[in-house]
Amino acid sequence: MSPHTVDFAIIVIYFAMVLAIGFYLKKYTTTGEDFFLAGREMTAWVAGLSFVSANLGTLELMGWAGSAYQYGILAAHWYWIGAIPAMVFLGIVMMPFYYISRTHSVPGYLQLRFGKPASALSAASFAVMTILMSGVNMFSMALVMKIMLGWDLHFSIWVSSLTVGVYVTLGGLFSAIFNEVVQFFLIWFGALLIPVLGLIEASRWLSRSS
Repeated sequence: MSPHTVDFAIIVIYFAMVLAIGFYLKKYTTTGEDFFLAGREMTAWVAGLSFVSANLGTLELMGWAGSAYQYGILAAHWYWIGAIPAMVFLGIVMMPFYYISRTHSVPGYLQLRFGKPASALSAASFAVMTILMSGVNMFSMALVMKIMLGWDLHFSIWVSSLTVGVYVTLGGLFSAIFNEVVQFFLIWFGALLIPVLGLIEASRWLSRSS
C-alpha cells in the first residue's frame, strides 16, 4: 500500500485532536479524585462507551480476526464463556463495592478489605499484566502502521505512547474517557467499512472470474 497526503493529514489531525482534548480537560482536573475517578461525574453511557472502546484495539481487530480465521467459532467461546460473564459480574457485583468504598483502584479496595499484603500482590500482578498487554497492543498497532504507512516499528510505538502519556497526564481519567469515546466511533466506523468494502471487492472478483 502506498499512503497519500490525505492519509498523513488525517493522522496528524487525529493526533492533534486527542491532544487538544487533553489540554481542554486539564482545567477540570484539579484534585486527585478528578484525575483518577473523573470527579465521579461520568454518566453511564459515556462510561460504557469508554469501556467498550478500551476493549477494541489492534489486539482485538487483528488477533481475534486471525483466531477466528484459524479456529472458527471456537475463538468466540473465549468471550462467551470467559470475558462476558466476568464483565457482567464486575459491573453488577463488584462495582457497587468499589463505589461505596470510594477507592481509586482494585488494590485500594483490597487494602481496605484484606490489608496491605493483598493490595501489594494485586498491584504487582496488575502492573505485570498491564506491561505485557500494553506491549502486545503497541506492537500490533506498530505492525499495522508499518504495513499501511511504511513507518518504523519503534517510531510508531514512541509517537503513540508519548501522545497517550501527554493527554492522560493533562486530563487524567477525564481525558482518557473522552478520547476513548471518540475512538469508539472511529473504530466502529472503520470496522463497519471492512465487510462492506470486502463484499464489494468480492463481487468484482466473482464478476471477473465468471
